[in-house]
Amino acid sequence: MGVVTSACASTENLEPETGFADAIIWETLAKLTHFAASGEASTIDLGGLPMSNRDRAALDDLLGRGEVSATLDVIGRSEVWETQFAGVWRVRHHGAEGIATDLIEITVCPRILSADRRDAETAARRLAEALERKHGIAETAHET
Repeated sequence: MGVVTSACASTENLEPETGFADAIIWETLAKLTHFAASGEASTIDLGGLPMSNRDRAALDDLLGRGEVSATLDVIGRSEVWETQFAGVWRVRHHGAEGIATDLIEITVCPRILSADRRDAETAARRLAEALERKHGIAETAHET
């Protein structure tokens, strides 16, 4: 098949693959195998890689989307989704200029979805205050 020369042809279709998608998939496989054996989570940061749009599309196509996804609005929008491979997650943080961070996390649950203990302490105080307002009393935990 020849090269498309039509002025109407998308430049994205002509953009060459750099091979980064395949390299990232092999790295993901190695990290997923290690995670399955050891439970040790890891991250691949795609942000600094000179990937073409075709590379990104090939990576997204191969990893696909699984059943779990979330969108967060905390200091900008973040998207998290499990790929079709259990334990392999995509995490994208958006900024004013577009995608600010693009990660593959190999883990049980991405860090951004896990509650921080300090946040949980604050939440416990807020919940206690809400109960106090509702019932006019302060509830405290009883030790047994």
